[in-house]
Amino acid sequence: MSAEQHARASGNARITQVAGDQITYAPGAGPAPRAGLGLPEAPPVLVGRDGPAEELLGLLADGGPTVTVVSGLAGVGKSALAVATAHRAAERGWFGDRVFYLRLRGYAPGGGVAGPDAVREMLRLFGIRDADVQGSPDTWVALYRARLAEYARAGQRVLIVADDAGEVAQVRDLVPAGSVHRLLITSRHRLVAPGFTARQVVLDELAAGPAALLLSAALPGDPRPSREPAALASVAEQCGRLPLALTVAGALLAGDPGLPVTELAAQLADARTRLAKLDSELDDGVRAAFDLSYARLPEDQARVFRLLTVNPGPDCSTPYAALLSGEEPGGLRPKLAALVRASLLAEEPVGSGRWRMHDLVRLYARERGEERAAEDGREEAADKLLGCLILQAEVAQHVLGVDTWREDGPGLPSVGNVLQWLGAERAVLVAAVGFAVESGRPDTAVELGTRLMSYLQHYRYRQDALTVARLLLAATEGRGSAEEIGGRLYDLGLAWLGTDRPEEAAGPLTRALAVFRENSLRMGEGKALNMLGSLYAVQNRWAEAEQVLGEALAVFRELRITHAEGTVLAGLAQIYEHTDRPDEAVTALRQSISLMHDLNDRHREASSWNSLAEVLWRAGQREEAVTARERALATHREFGNRKQALRTLTALAGWLIELERDEEAGARYEEALGIVTEEGEPYEQGEVLGNLGLLHRRAGRLEQAREMLERACALVAEVGDRRAEAAFANALALTLYALDRPAEAADAFERAAGLHAGLGDAEQEAVARAAATDLRDRAARPRAGWRRR
Repeated sequence: MSAEQHARASGNARITQVAGDQITYAPGAGPAPRAGLGLPEAPPVLVGRDGPAEELLGLLADGGPTVTVVSGLAGVGKSALAVATAHRAAERGWFGDRVFYLRLRGYAPGGGVAGPDAVREMLRLFGIRDADVQGSPDTWVALYRARLAEYARAGQRVLIVADDAGEVAQVRDLVPAGSVHRLLITSRHRLVAPGFTARQVVLDELAAGPAALLLSAALPGDPRPSREPAALASVAEQCGRLPLALTVAGALLAGDPGLPVTELAAQLADARTRLAKLDSELDDGVRAAFDLSYARLPEDQARVFRLLTVNPGPDCSTPYAALLSGEEPGGLRPKLAALVRASLLAEEPVGSGRWRMHDLVRLYARERGEERAAEDGREEAADKLLGCLILQAEVAQHVLGVDTWREDGPGLPSVGNVLQWLGAERAVLVAAVGFAVESGRPDTAVELGTRLMSYLQHYRYRQDALTVARLLLAATEGRGSAEEIGGRLYDLGLAWLGTDRPEEAAGPLTRALAVFRENSLRMGEGKALNMLGSLYAVQNRWAEAEQVLGEALAVFRELRITHAEGTVLAGLAQIYEHTDRPDEAVTALRQSISLMHDLNDRHREASSWNSLAEVLWRAGQREEAVTARERALATHREFGNRKQALRTLTALAGWLIELERDEEAGARYEEALGIVTEEGEPYEQGEVLGNLGLLHRRAGRLEQAREMLERACALVAEVGDRRAEAAFANALALTLYALDRPAEAADAFERAAGLHAGLGDAEQEAVARAAATDLRDRAARPRAGWRRR
């Protein structure tokens, strides 16, 4: 069945048909003149957003998606990015003057612009008079789409920037049909709903450099940023690199020209008052912005949001979030995901089940949580979390055998699983010790911290060990027994030694020895003497070291503590070696290995194997030394001790090269490369790559050598090791020379010459510079080809 409609307009009137309705404009009463480009002014400089701006510009181009949503935390700069990008698109002529801006106020306390009102506002922007918009909201939508269709038929693209949407309902009817026009939305939420398809662009906080630059941009002509760059960087970090917070901090400095940046940094250092400071007297401060997002949360999500801050670490796994909230992980994840969509939480990396808050959001959530602590059961949640961490740390301690024994049995996790857990939760565990101290739970702090110390020491997390040792002493002093206080002083001295600060270690160890002796605590006395011996050895005070280690050995033999006896013997061996008594060193180390093996202390046994290898190598017993080092390496692999394995691998590879066993050395370096690529420092990566490059060059694999030596030069240059850079640059030059690439070889020799000059090595500088000059001279000679001599 069909229907026909006929209409006629008189004079100069025009008829527009919209979804079956007819609207007739009388002469002189047609659409109002439409305004041109309707965007707010673009920010003068878009600091640190070049990447997102280019991505967004690509999405607005032909072939991009119809709808794009820029989402992110309140104050992260979504609107600035969207407006700046829209201006760039307009400057390129993509949309002519058909760029429209609509402010939706989605998070306003009184409610944002409703969907139908948003459509009506767009009709006004299109130039249609209110009096000419008849019918229901459905009619408005039809008229809106008809106008967009007119533009499309005329080959004219339209860009609509819908700023600050709070929900999909505000923008659903604004979605253009087809693929010609673009709708660019900003929202604190990742807008997702059935039937609403959009490309999501998530905006994070600024990087450190741009954050400091944005802060200094608020102070044009002010000498403070250049005079106090470190303090400026500190303020930027305390602002969480959030543009809104940086703007407030900049306003505080601009409003008080006499305020040193250092003083503002000190004021912001107190986490408890940071949000109040960043609100200052401004109505649009950081806390006010977060209030609007928090107010929109359903109560069940708000409760999870508050309780997540009971976890003291930088992030929280789903199981711990479930423990804190008392919910099942399966039912909790949708609430966590909702907080992510609201830009109040992030899952990093996506799919990992680890949840992180921005620093300032965390402070805000903690404030809200403390206001409702009793109602949420905040103290009970903290007790549950700390108790769980203690139990898990105890199991890990037993499985890894980092005390004096290793427990195997049904129900215990594998070494790999334990190391995976410790790697994921180490920051949480260390922070939990601090939280227990701060919250008045000293016994809990000691119980957890003492279970972590051996792991942190054996697996070489030295700064974490120092942090925990300090916290343990703070939890014990003034309330613990003499034995406990002496033990905590001992732990602190050991931690300082682990960070190569013997001068700092001396005080705690000397105090520990005094406490133990005054209270006739012989075991503690022996431990303190043993560690003081290690301290003196580090300082090359060999006679004093041997004396106190001898006293320690006597104590442990008297008490028949064979494990401690083995530890002292390893320390004495070091002294014997450095005082030209290699036979005594070998004997002591073999005794130590035997004792540790019998006690199943695999970690200290491996350490003694490494020490024995060094003594044997220096004594000329090369093959035995390699075998001893391989024994140590096998244990490090078994227990997943990657840092110790790395040191052992690189040392072993160097020996194998000296023994002309290049293939075996290459295999060790390749294994080491796998470790440093995942978790090594730049210098360690550079050292391994450089040595691998040298091996490839020696084997004639020149392209592989070139690639690795170039990477090695870059990495060691990054950390300022000019000697290593000079050595690798020389090797790179020789490799390029062998590859018949004279100009590049000359450049590499020049680089090496400059580095040698800086090191005061005139002879090596002269050789490298002469090689570079010779290569450039021969390359410049007019002859048919260039041939290597």
